[in-house]
Amino acid sequence: MRKTMASQAVGLIIVGACSSVVTALPAMGPPKALVGQEQWSIGLGYSYSQMDLEASGKSRESVGDDPPGSRIPNWAPWQPSKHDVKDLTSNIVLGQLGYGVSQNVDVFLYLGVSDAQDDMKETVASGATAGEYSGLDGGLGFAWGLGARATFLEDGDLTWGGLIQVLWENPSDGDVSFSSSGDPFFANPLTGDAEFNLREIQVAVGPTWQLEKFCVYGGPFLHFVEGDVEISVSGIDSFDALNNVELSEDIREASEFGVYAGLQGEASESTSWYAEYRMTGDAWGIGVGAVRRFK
Repeated sequence: MRKTMASQAVGLIIVGACSSVVTALPAMGPPKALVGQEQWSIGLGYSYSQMDLEASGKSRESVGDDPPGSRIPNWAPWQPSKHDVKDLTSNIVLGQLGYGVSQNVDVFLYLGVSDAQDDMKETVASGATAGEYSGLDGGLGFAWGLGARATFLEDGDLTWGGLIQVLWENPSDGDVSFSSSGDPFFANPLTGDAEFNLREIQVAVGPTWQLEKFCVYGGPFLHFVEGDVEISVSGIDSFDALNNVELSEDIREASEFGVYAGLQGEASESTSWYAEYRMTGDAWGIGVGAVRRFK
C-alpha cells in the first residue's frame, strides 16, 4: 500500500526539446521506486509552469524591396543576436505508463500535449535592429518523455531515492508580432509565425516520508533545458515597402538548480492522487494528477 500511494504521479518533459519551451517544468513525483516488481501503472497529470530562458543565435532583416515594388526582400547579412525569453508559460497534459523492473527500480513512458506563450526582448543588437517579439502563442503540440526512479535506502517510514526524466516538447507554430522602437522602417508591427522545440531533463534526489494516508516528498533537483526557436515575420510599412525579420536561436535555461515538494494521498487501495510545487531561480511550476497501479 505504501508503494501504491506514491505511484509516480508524474506529468512528464520536458523539455524538451527545449524546449521547447518549453517548456514546461513537469511534475516529478516521489524520488523512489513505487510501482512494484513486474507490475504496471497508468496515470494522467497536468502541469503549469513559467520560466525565464536565454536565447542566442542569428537574425537578419530586410528593409524595402529589391527592386522597388517587386515584393522581393532586400536582405541584410545575418547578424549575431541574443534575446531574453520572459515568462515562457506552458500547460502540459501527459499520460503515463509505468513498469516495475524490480522492487527498487521503475521505468516510465509519457505521452501528451503541451503549449507555449511568451515575449522575447533583444538584449544585444550586434548591428541588427533591436526589437521585441510579443504575443507568441503556440497551441497544443505533441509531447513525450521517458523516466526512471530508484529506491536507495528504506528506514521505517523514511525512504531515500532518486529519479531522472527527459521530456521532448513541440508546441504547434504560434502567431507572433515584431516591433522596433525608433526605427521608421519598422514603425508598424510585423506579424508572422514562431516555432519552438524544447527538451527538458530533470534529476532529483531526496526523501519520501510516509504518514498514515499521505506521503510527503521533495528535495533538490537539477533542471536542464535545451532547444531552439525559429521566427519569421513580415509586413508592409507606410512607404509601401516590404519589411521582414528572420530569427534562428538556441535556447537554454538561466538557472539549473531547484527544489521541489509534493503531497500524495490514497484515493483507493490501487489509486493515488498528488499535488506538487517546483521552483528554480528562474522558473516555477505546479502539478496535479492521479495514478493507478495494477498487475
